[in-house]
Amino acid sequence: MECDGFARPGTLADCRRLMGEHPEARLIAGGTDLAVEANLRLKRYPYLISLEGIEELRGFRESENEVEIGAGLTLSEVGQAWRPVPLLDEWLPLFASPLIRNRATLGGNLATASPIGDAAPLLLALDAHVRIAGIDGERTLPLDRFFLGYRKTALEAGELLVSIVIPKPLPAMARFYKAAKRRMDDISTMAACFALDLDAGGRVRRVRMAYGGVAPVPLRATAAEEAILGARWNQAAVERAQQVLAKSLHPISDHRGSAAYRLALAQSLLEKFWWEQREEAAA
Repeated sequence: MECDGFARPGTLADCRRLMGEHPEARLIAGGTDLAVEANLRLKRYPYLISLEGIEELRGFRESENEVEIGAGLTLSEVGQAWRPVPLLDEWLPLFASPLIRNRATLGGNLATASPIGDAAPLLLALDAHVRIAGIDGERTLPLDRFFLGYRKTALEAGELLVSIVIPKPLPAMARFYKAAKRRMDDISTMAACFALDLDAGGRVRRVRMAYGGVAPVPLRATAAEEAILGARWNQAAVERAQQVLAKSLHPISDHRGSAAYRLALAQSLLEKFWWEQREEAAA
């Protein structure tokens, strides 16, 4: 379907063609971000391309080696398709309200490149990649290279997200945390996701510390990860990582929380993760 100022292509090929014909166009999926800009900030767009009719963006595939989630699936559909995953069950209820989750797409949450989007920390901690399609074909990019700056991504003109790919096996220990003024249905002040695998001797074999709300982009705290890689997973390792976080994270202050508060949260949530894993191991 196409009319003046709007198109709803049925295939990825048609979408790419329309993007080439209308380089000024904005893509719209669930509309939970774009509609706010139009309603509250009075923004207007010369041309909109809806992604809802493109089945290639709505696939879900799980194999022994990976999980691939279509960028056009809503958050509610992701929760229904990918089960059982305890980490997902922690994350999803904290992500807005059921009404928003029924509309908002996983790809849209990433493509808006909000530094406080709740999908990015989870997916960064799981070493996700994104599949990107454009006029010249497809490419795959690690998610930690997708966010280039505030509200800026590595998507080039004529490109869109097709799917998110998560390698398997999933981490043995993982937890998602969200700090907001309300526990449910609120924008994050800060979000974090930690993923950990230990070797037979209790040393850190793999670790991911991912944050939202501590920089202009969602990020992995790679310096803190490297500081404890190969070390025993104990309070000394946590304190060493916290010291590195204090030097490497540079959050800003805004109406949701001060820079000092956000930094303290980033450190304390890591310690909370350690205590919870310790208690689970002792149970």
